[in-house]
Amino acid sequence: MRWTARFETGSGREPMGTARDNARCNNRQFNRSTFDIRLSELRGPRVYDTMRRHRSMKITDIICIHTKGVYVKVETDEGIAGYGEGTNFTPKAVVGMIEEMKPYIIGEDPQRIEYLWQACFRRLFARGGPVTGSAIAAIDMALWDIKGKKLGVPVYQLLGGLARNRVRLYGHVTGHSAEEIASNAKKLADKGITAIRYRGFHDTDAIHLHDHKRAVLQQVEYTEAIRAAVGNSVDLIVECHGRYDADYAVMLAREIKRFRPLYIEDPIRHENPQALRRIRSYTDIPLATGERGHNKWDFRELLTDGLVDYVRPDVCWCGGISEIRKIAAMAEMYHVQVVPHNTQGPLGTAASLHASLSMPNVAMMELPWAGKDAPPADAASPWPVIEDGYAYPPTGPGLGIRFNEELAASLPAPSKLLPRLNAIDGSVRDW
Repeated sequence: MRWTARFETGSGREPMGTARDNARCNNRQFNRSTFDIRLSELRGPRVYDTMRRHRSMKITDIICIHTKGVYVKVETDEGIAGYGEGTNFTPKAVVGMIEEMKPYIIGEDPQRIEYLWQACFRRLFARGGPVTGSAIAAIDMALWDIKGKKLGVPVYQLLGGLARNRVRLYGHVTGHSAEEIASNAKKLADKGITAIRYRGFHDTDAIHLHDHKRAVLQQVEYTEAIRAAVGNSVDLIVECHGRYDADYAVMLAREIKRFRPLYIEDPIRHENPQALRRIRSYTDIPLATGERGHNKWDFRELLTDGLVDYVRPDVCWCGGISEIRKIAAMAEMYHVQVVPHNTQGPLGTAASLHASLSMPNVAMMELPWAGKDAPPADAASPWPVIEDGYAYPPTGPGLGIRFNEELAASLPAPSKLLPRLNAIDGSVRDW
């Protein structure tokens, strides 16, 4: 809103800045009336009506919903509500962090999405990490949902529109033998899925064991069987889940090169990105990582040092739609493609899809059940439309998701106890 005011100078009514006023300033002959503002001109019904017309929407409450996932509902004084998802492996901590953030955003305008992202991140003295990333993600998604509903358009239209008409998907296969996993991969390929992710070592997971050498040999065996089953037209994604030490990741890369995988995913633990240099020096198979990155800063080293060919942020873990777009923009500068990690329900999947549709350097998006029957929707619905291995733009304003709060209230929150893997000697191994 533009304000104008008239200033009086001495006994006359000449505008400030005349020769007489300049002389007064030079001689330091100030008097109080020189800077008296006629406040009466800033009052009155016309100004009040203008302020009322431009009054912003306000956030009135943020409700955390912990069921099968972690969701938030952001309510406003205009009756428009937005929903977001922050499901991760520490749901109780995420719920607590959302409660910590509430005082910083209640009463604010939900359309100031970037301002509120910065407030949630920077008003905390201790920043970053998976809990903060997921809490901000849930709130950020809900704000985009509100803005889309307010304007009556899908979120992807607010992000610059469609950079592509559809998003390629990759699906998952599992199996306890090379024959079983190859058969499952063939079924996905026959359904039109053109990229398949697998990891192996499911049998040893069942007995809480991980042995690097045994796992490498099994992944080589599985890769050979899957390639033979699906032919050369399907891309293979070898998932290591961050389990290997660098030496064993190198061993794996050497043995599977002849099967032409699209990339190796998370070959080593994520704490020290520079360890990827060692793998880089021994193989030209593309590398991918990033699902355990929780904001743009976690991706800086991967990109500036050329350590990966694909980055894999998760919209529910990395700070939401606002932040995944910044990560993608950083990657674009280095000609690195984005493959969003996505293992959540319909709400998180919708947010990931809206972002993927609008970002220019997205290669494809993860959808574990692609090529299979969709799992039952939980409190959020619907799943995206999938045809021939591609996801199509959601319809409806905002994220295009319906949220059943009554159903959510009836769904118990499951415990989140992850597998406790050990090596043969009893030492701790990563899941």
